[in-house]
Amino acid sequence: MSRWVRLWSAFVGMIMIGNLQYAWTLFAEPMVKAHAAQGWQLSEVQWGFALFLAAGTWAMPFFASYIDKLGPRLFMVGSGVLCAVGWGALGQASNLISFYALFCLAGIGVACVYACGVSTAVKWFPDKRGLAAGITAAGFGAGSASGSVAEFVASPGVGVTGAGEVVGTEEIDSTLRGVDTDVLLL
Repeated sequence: MSRWVRLWSAFVGMIMIGNLQYAWTLFAEPMVKAHAAQGWQLSEVQWGFALFLAAGTWAMPFFASYIDKLGPRLFMVGSGVLCAVGWGALGQASNLISFYALFCLAGIGVACVYACGVSTAVKWFPDKRGLAAGITAAGFGAGSASGSVAEFVASPGVGVTGAGEVVGTEEIDSTLRGVDTDVLLL
């Protein structure tokens, strides 16, 4: 398999995970409204996003050490499942503790996909590491742009909880079909 195919696959994997970070502001207030009966406040919901970022940030160095031990394919599949379960189940969270736990799970999955995508791209392009890392990171930005639009369009029709389920289902589908894992045929 060509190294360019691997780079393209890393780019696509990054698109798949880059959606929620920048679309978060579209979901915060609707999430509060959807859980008004439970008394959720905007500040409490915002903590979920902070925990998502913190969990991913602090887990990345630990979990990234397993990329070479497990192999990128298995590592990326597991990461995609963490994202899918975390995001998909957010729509079913009935209390803040489960909301926080699921958001942390998704954050760890995102961090692992990110670490694996960048490390795989750089590994296959020792002569063009900056280009490979830049293209891979651009996938993350492209995912945030396209994901924000898609989620914004989806949320009025299915609600904020349904949009989370759509994102999780999309992640499971792409992981099982191998969209995220083509990069991992090392």
